[in-house]
Amino acid sequence: MLKEDKVTLYNPILYFSILLLLLSTASCNDDEVNPNAIQNASSQLCNQVTGPKAIYWDLSNGIPRVDLPNGQPPVIDNFGGTFSHPDFPLLGFNYPVGWNPVALRGPQTVGVNLVRQDGNGVWRWFSTSVNGFVGARQVRDFEITTMRQNLGLSANVTNICVNEGTASPAPGIVQSFSNILISVDGFTALVVANATNVEGLPTTQTNVQVAIGPSAQFDELIFDVYLPIGFQLLFGDKPRDSDGDGVIDLRDNFPNDPTRV
Repeated sequence: MLKEDKVTLYNPILYFSILLLLLSTASCNDDEVNPNAIQNASSQLCNQVTGPKAIYWDLSNGIPRVDLPNGQPPVIDNFGGTFSHPDFPLLGFNYPVGWNPVALRGPQTVGVNLVRQDGNGVWRWFSTSVNGFVGARQVRDFEITTMRQNLGLSANVTNICVNEGTASPAPGIVQSFSNILISVDGFTALVVANATNVEGLPTTQTNVQVAIGPSAQFDELIFDVYLPIGFQLLFGDKPRDSDGDGVIDLRDNFPNDPTRV
C-alpha cells in the first residue's frame, strides 16, 4: 500500500552536518555496518522499501541514517573525472568512469545531467525559475514525464512511496516539496522536487534532484554513484580516497595503501 507522509521542510546543510557528526562518532567506535544489515534495512517512512533504496529514500527525505557501508559517507571508487559548472563552480563533483556530465545553463537556471554511457542511468540536479505559481507536485510529475519520454517508457508507472507537504517559513513565502520513488518498465527512479513561491513575485523557484537506473542495478548505483555525489555537494568539498579502497583519506591511516586502513 502506498504510504504518504507529511514532514516539515528541513535544512539539508544542517541535517547532513549532523549526519556527518554521527558517522564520525560511529567511526571512532570502530563500528562497521554489517553488509547484511544494509541489505535488510527498512525505510522509516515507507516500510515496503528495503535495502539501499530504503536508506536512500530516507536520506532524501531528511530522515537520519547512519547505516552506510564502512559507517561513513560513500565515495566515488572508480574515478572518471571532475565536473565543475561553468557558471556556478560550487556545483562540482567527482564522477565515475562510464558517466558523462552535461551542464544545464540558461537564464536563472543552473544544473547538470550526469548520464551513463548506455543512457540507462541518470543523475540530475537543477535549480531554475519558472513563470507563474507552480507546485512541487507539478514539477515532480513533469520530471517523470520527461524521464518516460527520454527512455521510451510506458505510462504504467507504479508509485512505491510518496512524501510531500507545504510550509510557510515566513509571511508571504510558501514552500512545497513532493518526493517520490517509482518503478516503470524495469526502471526505478527517485525524484525530489521543491518549489518556493514569494507573494508579489510572478515566478516560482524550483529545485529538483533525480536518480534513474535499471531496477536490477539501482541498489548498486545508490552507493556507487548517487549518494557519493550527493554527499560531495552537501559537504562542499570532495572527500579524497587516494588508494581507492573505499575509505576516505581523512579516516584512512594508510591513504596510499589499498590493503590497509
